[in-house]
Amino acid sequence: MDFMGKKLGDIVVTLPYADGTSIDCGVYSYFEINNKKYFALLPLKGEKELDYSKSYMLYEVEEDEEGNPIVMYIEDDMEYNIAAQYFVNKIKKQNK
Repeated sequence: MDFMGKKLGDIVVTLPYADGTSIDCGVYSYFEINNKKYFALLPLKGEKELDYSKSYMLYEVEEDEEGNPIVMYIEDDMEYNIAAQYFVNKIKKQNK
């Protein structure tokens, strides 16, 4: 699966924490709901191996003018719940 011409396995997202540390994540899945795009992320083990022992993280995603993904925290609880339900019911089951 691709995101705007980029292979999902090649996308690394660095998520910053409030304490100044960060975590590198890979994209497990990409999906769209109601004209919004979402990534399901997993932390990485090593450079590009997804760590399936960790929890999935859902983020809204847009692209910048160069086609690079910009991940954004989903602030609305209802929107997050809709994305989470879609992910669990459709995407995660398809990838098993």
